[in-house]
Amino acid sequence: MKKLFGLLSTCFILLAIVSCSAFNSERGSIAVSLPNSSSARSISSSGSIPANDQIEAYEIRVRNSDNEMSQKISGAKTGSTIVIDNLYPDTYTISVLAYHSVTGNDGSSENPRTFTYDSISYYGKTTVTVYAGEKKETSITMRTFINSGSYPFVNIYPAGENFFTNDTFDYSCTVTGNGVRFTYTGDETGYEGKSSGAMNCSYLDGIPNYYWNQKKETFLEPGLTYTFNVTVKQKDVNGNTIDTYTGSSTVPIKQSNYSNQDHISVYVR
Repeated sequence: MKKLFGLLSTCFILLAIVSCSAFNSERGSIAVSLPNSSSARSISSSGSIPANDQIEAYEIRVRNSDNEMSQKISGAKTGSTIVIDNLYPDTYTISVLAYHSVTGNDGSSENPRTFTYDSISYYGKTTVTVYAGEKKETSITMRTFINSGSYPFVNIYPAGENFFTNDTFDYSCTVTGNGVRFTYTGDETGYEGKSSGAMNCSYLDGIPNYYWNQKKETFLEPGLTYTFNVTVKQKDVNGNTIDTYTGSSTVPIKQSNYSNQDHISVYVR
């Protein structure tokens, strides 16, 4: 009986090994070598690599052909090689964000609030086709943030004529998609002849902010699609809400920067 039990145990172990091998052979992997200032690298820079204090770590985002986030790896060190395992055969988009820690304040002259965030310095992406049982090495061209990041400028179109000619307006825009979700707010005062609202980011998640688009958590990748959900509150001279309007727009982000902003049109009603 003991011999039979031992034989069965051995069979189960062998079956498990065979099953695992078959399981692994159905998947592939991608190796990404992250650069430092002196090493050979599979990621190359268009221009010079920024100073070491501008790259503290990398974040790697892996999306499948359905644009679903398969994996996200943060805190990858410079000069390291990251192997992304257990990928089903497919074509993947690999995004790499180089970032460093920045400390700022809210700009208040009295009791300013200090906050720290991860700021994008370099960004790049490529596509890699993965086959079963193979490990692929990739090459990504990195660009400085100024010519790869996106700064969406939201134009708000009214529910009717003369909508923006009076009163004041509080704006709120929640951006979602591709693993990103954040809300920024702003306000404007209406005047005669004003035909649309223009929404810059005065506050990000309630904090006064001037460089919100450089933050890793709110970085909108060029070529990907995001949804902009806008709420407009129309207020009288006493600050009372007269009415609330909503609208949304789902659009792909193009390569953009401060001097060439993406303009997103959202119609509210």
